[in-house]
Amino acid sequence: MNHTGRSRRVRGTMPLIVLLTGMALAGIGLTVAGCGGAGAPAVKAPPASSRTAAEGAAVMNWLDTTSQMWTRNDFAGLDQVATGQMRTIYLSEERRASLPANADREAFQLTGVSITVPCHTGSPAVFVAYADTDAFDLWTGMESVAMVFERTGGRWKLAAAISHPGGTGWPALCTKGAPPAAPPVLAPGSYTPDLARVLTSAATGVAQTASAASPFAVNDFLAGSGSVPAQFATWIRQDRRRGVSLAGRFTPAAGPTLALPLAGGRGYWVIGNLTQSDAYSAPAGLRARDWPDGSQVATPRPAVVHHETDTFSITYTAIDSLRQANATVALDGFYGWPLAATAS
Repeated sequence: MNHTGRSRRVRGTMPLIVLLTGMALAGIGLTVAGCGGAGAPAVKAPPASSRTAAEGAAVMNWLDTTSQMWTRNDFAGLDQVATGQMRTIYLSEERRASLPANADREAFQLTGVSITVPCHTGSPAVFVAYADTDAFDLWTGMESVAMVFERTGGRWKLAAAISHPGGTGWPALCTKGAPPAAPPVLAPGSYTPDLARVLTSAATGVAQTASAASPFAVNDFLAGSGSVPAQFATWIRQDRRRGVSLAGRFTPAAGPTLALPLAGGRGYWVIGNLTQSDAYSAPAGLRARDWPDGSQVATPRPAVVHHETDTFSITYTAIDSLRQANATVALDGFYGWPLAATAS
């Protein structure tokens, strides 16, 4: 299995964001076993928290357990190290995992780990491990990522991974005291439903207005040549010329939205999961080799394709300021991974 082809639909939606192309535990694979790492971190992480031995051990346990999934097809420890979106991704790979007899799998690297525990009341429920790693961007070298671990079932488990947003870098998180008392623009329970509505509108290729995108800011995610509506508009035109129609839809995924308080009481860094479904229809049928994006992910795939549905697990991060007049939520990061493709 090779995920790099079909994931181009997801990758193309946000060219301004360095995407994580994921943990392919079958075919081109995930090879995590080692941790290197002298020298200063290159991740430009927010200030690290003190006394994070337990959190650091959890990161290493995730590396070791994930390595066994790849090198031995041993998924027994999956529920001990992954939750939320990451568990969904691991499960989708477990169903397709295989270990070729001639496998030669070198360990991924993880360097410059810096751990931040966001401010909280009571016991901490989340921490963020910033690092440079090649575990999430196969074959293209080291990349700066933020890995969000959530405390659940008495264990720290990987819940989300986000690539470096570029520009101003990672948002500075609150690390001391209690979270802000004032509410954000969007309550955590409203983030993914509202975002799904806005992105589904953007998937029609129609330019987004401030009114249609509200409460989200019309920034580079929703306007300009690399935006979601611009990319979908291009795909729709290209597909139509080949007799194929494309319809995209976003829905909230299971699992909680994470809202990590920002430094200085400026609001929250919000992390939520969606499911993206792209449905194609070709009434006259097209040869598989002529299918618009040239991908051959669906297995088995008929020689002539009339319908195809691709499903992705995606994460969007945003800066959600504290509630005030005319405040908006600014999308600032993205992660996408293909879960399934079916063709008939």
